[in-house]
Amino acid sequence: MEGLLLGLGFIGVAIAILTPYLKSGAGLALISTAAYFHFIGTETWLPIVLFTAGLLLIVFEIFIPEFGAAGIIGIVLLISGLYLTIGDFGQTIRDLSLSVVITAGVIIYLIKNGYSLSNVNKLILQTNMQSSNNNSKVEKEIIHVDDEGVAVTPLRPSGKVTFGDDPALYDVLSTEGHISKGTTVIVDKVKGTKITVRKK
Repeated sequence: MEGLLLGLGFIGVAIAILTPYLKSGAGLALISTAAYFHFIGTETWLPIVLFTAGLLLIVFEIFIPEFGAAGIIGIVLLISGLYLTIGDFGQTIRDLSLSVVITAGVIIYLIKNGYSLSNVNKLILQTNMQSSNNNSKVEKEIIHVDDEGVAVTPLRPSGKVTFGDDPALYDVLSTEGHISKGTTVIVDKVKGTKITVRKK
């Protein structure tokens, strides 16, 4: 039961950062996490603070994977918060493992259905006149399989790429997970309005 509530909290975070349903995902995460800590019972705010800080650092690491330390510290804080709440390291790992497996399944489903970090990237990237002039249907018609481009943002797995002398920014999805900014990529598939790329 506890692991399911924790899993719903993580799923809410995934929905918030991968889909346009930011408020719904955040609401699900907040309610599920609050229910988890209420169900387990905690006498102080410290475990909740540690858990929240850890989760925020992990989310930060998703957006800036090159940073590295944020994710590690986030995992340590998250586990510490859960352990201080439960008091049993074995149950802590079981609850966390169950929630991670459930969340991973949901993330895979969302990615297969075209959702990615591109929704959030639009808030992070500094949008310029090039991106404002993009027309998705026209873009996809002039991009072909095996075309080479350069990642102008990290692909996590989504991001922006330029092709050749065309200054326009194209939304793409990496088939190889994270690809660093400045990496040369090759178009792997063009399907409808979706461009997938891989490292050269």
